[in-house]
Amino acid sequence: MEVLHEEDIITPRKTFLTQEQFDNIHQFLPPPKSSIISKFGKFLTKPFGSITKFLYFIISFVPILRWLPNYSIKNSLTGDIMAGITIGIVQVPQGIAYALLTGVDPIYGLYSSFFAIIFYIFFGTSRYVSIGSFAIVSLMTGVAANNVMIKLEKEALTQRVYYLEQHTGKQIDMNNLTEITLNEFKNLDRITLVTTLSFFVGLVQITLGIFHFDFLASYLSDQVVSGFAVGAAVHVCVVQFNKLFQLESKSFHGFGYIIKQFIDVCTRLNHANLPSALISLFGFVFLYFGKDFINVYYKKILPLPIPFDFLLVALATYGSYLFQFHEKFDVNIVNEVPTGLQYPTLPRLDLFPYMLSEMAEISIVIIAIHLSMCKIFNSKMGTKTDNNQELYAIGFTALISSFFKVYPVSSALGRSMLNVECGASTQLAGFFTALVLLFVILFLGPLLASLPMSILAVIIIFSMKSIFLKMKELKSLWKISKIDFFIWVVSFVATTAFNVMQGLLISIGFALATVIFRMQWPKWHGLSRLGETEEYRDEGRYGHNEVIKNVVVFRFDAPLLFINVDHFEKSIELAIKKFDGCESKRNSIEDDSQSTNNNNNNDLTITSQMINKSLLEKIGVLSNKNEINNNVKHLVIDCSGFTVVDYTSITALMDLFHQFGKKNITIYFAGAKAPIRDQFEKCGFYKRVPKLFFYPTIHDAILAIKSLSGPEFNKTFIPQPIDLTKKRGSIFYQSQMDYRAVDSEIPEVTIYD
Repeated sequence: MEVLHEEDIITPRKTFLTQEQFDNIHQFLPPPKSSIISKFGKFLTKPFGSITKFLYFIISFVPILRWLPNYSIKNSLTGDIMAGITIGIVQVPQGIAYALLTGVDPIYGLYSSFFAIIFYIFFGTSRYVSIGSFAIVSLMTGVAANNVMIKLEKEALTQRVYYLEQHTGKQIDMNNLTEITLNEFKNLDRITLVTTLSFFVGLVQITLGIFHFDFLASYLSDQVVSGFAVGAAVHVCVVQFNKLFQLESKSFHGFGYIIKQFIDVCTRLNHANLPSALISLFGFVFLYFGKDFINVYYKKILPLPIPFDFLLVALATYGSYLFQFHEKFDVNIVNEVPTGLQYPTLPRLDLFPYMLSEMAEISIVIIAIHLSMCKIFNSKMGTKTDNNQELYAIGFTALISSFFKVYPVSSALGRSMLNVECGASTQLAGFFTALVLLFVILFLGPLLASLPMSILAVIIIFSMKSIFLKMKELKSLWKISKIDFFIWVVSFVATTAFNVMQGLLISIGFALATVIFRMQWPKWHGLSRLGETEEYRDEGRYGHNEVIKNVVVFRFDAPLLFINVDHFEKSIELAIKKFDGCESKRNSIEDDSQSTNNNNNNDLTITSQMINKSLLEKIGVLSNKNEINNNVKHLVIDCSGFTVVDYTSITALMDLFHQFGKKNITIYFAGAKAPIRDQFEKCGFYKRVPKLFFYPTIHDAILAIKSLSGPEFNKTFIPQPIDLTKKRGSIFYQSQMDYRAVDSEIPEVTIYD
């Protein structure tokens, strides 16, 4: 590392510029004027400005038109084929298993993964994420379906009650009563409901993309998503315990229902189906030995990871068929799995009012999970994705797929990592994944009929392992940020204690509350000069610093808004008191060099000013409790930390400038950004605080203070003579006393009743 010598350091300037002079020299321009309506109009008409722009818009909207013509068969095809086939083999057992979380037949899990992959190839910009069934989204979809069914049942009950009230005292045909109450929903099955939910989820995501609302995913921080994912994984696992031991499922509701369900399973283990439990144990041992031992320790030898999920499904299905587990041991199996693709059908749009909250929540979760996956692989692989285009991609994927009996899907970290390990380099790998799924859907469905349900539960639970490993983040979070640590914990606890929908809302609410907390009580710093330079840094962090006499340099590290302006004012008072304390210590050291006799004489000297000041304190005009020491004459506010100001904070700055000026402390503003100064101009700030108190840097402000030509409050605002004839009860106006010159004589005081 090159060592800097003293002569290499740039000599600091000796002259200063005000902000106004700086702007004039460098030709400062006013902000461009444009209304929201004009901006929106330009946004809508931009693609139609020319044929070139329109073609570019179409190509950007369908990214496959951009990357497919440049596809390198030599460099990419082999890796895409290997990765696509491997992911397809993994998608088969996961699609079948995750369909159980949604509450639909296993074949719909294969449909969901197949169609999602096909459509994402056309619209997606990420090369590596693997779209398909995902446990947490499947669980949320199942919960949402239950909620919608409950709403429909409640409305049906309400209509029945209304019908009975209207026919009080009349003969009622019970068949007619059943027909008129929610007749349009009487044949509604669960797959139609979740398919409709997928349609509306896609519609929400496309709408967010149109208005460029991809920033909403930012409200789900990494800690929120991580804590929520682990909490949701608890739900996923506990729900599968009944299938592991083949116990009768019981439903619980309310706070802590998942804990109640876990306790219920534990208390009924004596009723478990022993063969099913042994099959589950075999499944866990097989996956652990295969995934965590063979694939890990023989990674360098194996060309590709062995798909042990698929092997487990094949072995369990063959063993169940060979030894007749269902007939001899009463083991629950998948039973019938149809073959072929179904004809497209229209979603039930009349269900829209019943699933408003559910579709919004699932949409946001899918967006957050998917964009976080894209961000991970952008960082890992050095690629770039268009977040707004990804909203279109997952939106159109969900919306178009909803015509083929599917449920909402998302990207998954485990599959995506495997995709990279197997050599995928473009979205075309998804095409080969879809071919594998299509082959299973068309030809292999009936072969899965003997698959034990407990094996699917094993696959689901074991897939949650990578999510539970996120708990390792807590140790580092505690060291880095206590607030982020508690966001993670609250997200996990809330999601575990409530259902996943409520847990998500609580998690987001708490995370937003911490943002308000950080903004309301941000950190502030007193700054000092670093040696003979123009740099000013935090006091106490550098040994070679210079404290400037009678000057406090203050920085507030946050936007200045109505929620933190009180804290801002109190922080300034603390900074001045801190400076006063340090200055008093320095002065006391200097005073120790004086003779003891002079000190004794000073103690016995009582001036008329001291007597008058004591008298004024007694009548309440002056108070020495909160009086600012005369050590501070100048306060420089470093405005570089202000990214946003509002009307309340601007008004507070104006008041603060005059309040401190009356106390013989002049405030200077340094480093204010152009948008902040624009806000000052709009609010009439410069009418009360002249621009000559603004400087482009802290060093300019310090040079102005040290020079004889620098501005001071009492030179700019001439103090008014005190008028002791005005009264307010028995206490004189404090504002009049503040304007009084420090060295002027105090006349005889008369107290008015």
